[in-house]
Amino acid sequence: MKLFVSALLLFLLVLTGTFLFTWYRLHIKVNLHAENSNIDLPAGWKGETQFVTNSDGQKIAYWYFPVNNPKAVIILIHGYGIPGGKTQMLGHSDYLYDAGYSTVLLDLRGYGKSEGNKITLGINEWKDVEAVFDYIKSLPENKNKKIGYLGISMGAATAVISAGETHKGDFVIASVPYANFDSMFHSQIKVAGLPQIIYPLLKVSALIEFGKGYERFSPIAVIKDIKVPILLISAKQDEELNYQDAKKLYDSANQPKEYWEIDSHHDIFDEHPQEFREKVLFFLKKYDQ
Repeated sequence: MKLFVSALLLFLLVLTGTFLFTWYRLHIKVNLHAENSNIDLPAGWKGETQFVTNSDGQKIAYWYFPVNNPKAVIILIHGYGIPGGKTQMLGHSDYLYDAGYSTVLLDLRGYGKSEGNKITLGINEWKDVEAVFDYIKSLPENKNKKIGYLGISMGAATAVISAGETHKGDFVIASVPYANFDSMFHSQIKVAGLPQIIYPLLKVSALIEFGKGYERFSPIAVIKDIKVPILLISAKQDEELNYQDAKKLYDSANQPKEYWEIDSHHDIFDEHPQEFREKVLFFLKKYDQ
C-alpha cells in the first residue's frame, strides 16, 4: 500500500511539474511586448507612424504608403517574431508599391509602437486589423478601391480570421497559416523537441491564457464565412507549422480560391522572393478589378 501511495504521489508531482513547465513556456511566449525588427525602410521612404484605436481601447500603430490612384490597398499583417512587427513586412510593401498598390503595415497588439502586452495568436488581433481597415477605407482616396489582406504565418491566420469574422476585405492572401490551434500546438511541440504527451497540458494552458472559447477564433472555424477571393500558400518543408494546414483551409474555402504549394521552408519570401512576388501579383491582377 505504501508503495502504491508513494508511486501515486510521485506521478502527481511529475504531472504537476510538467504542467507548470508547459504553462509557463506558453505564458512567457505570449505575455510580452516585442520591439520592431531592425529592418530599414526602402531608400527614400519615410515611415510616419499613425494610430487608430481598436475595439478593445488599444492604440494600434501603422504605416501607410499610398500611391496615386492605386489598383487596390493591401493591409500587410506580420507573423509572430521577437523582435518583429510591421517592419517584417517592408519587403512586401516595396514590390507592391512598385506594382501600383497602396500598402498599410500595422503593429499588431503587443508589438512595436502599438499598445498591449499580450500576443493572442490571432484570437484578438483581428480587431487590430479591423480598426486599421475601417480607417483606411474611410479615406477619400480609397473610395471605391478594393482593400484586402496579405498575412504571413500568424499574420496569415489573422488575415483569414479578420475576413471571416468581420466580413470586411475584398481579397485575402494567406501564406503558411495554421488551420487551428490543435495543429499549431502539435507542430510547436515537435519543433521544441518535446513529447506529444504534453499536448493535453498545453490545451489546458491555452485555456488559462486565452480563455474559454478561444478556438472559435481560428481560421478553419471562420473560413467558410469568407466570400471573397482567397490565395492560400503552403511551404512543403515548413519546419514551424504543418504544411498541410493551408490545403485544409483551401479545401474548406469558398470559390474563388487559389492554392500554391512550394518546396520551401517556413519563410517563403526569404527563400524564394521572385516566385512569391510573381504569385502574389498574378493573384492580385486577376482579382483586384
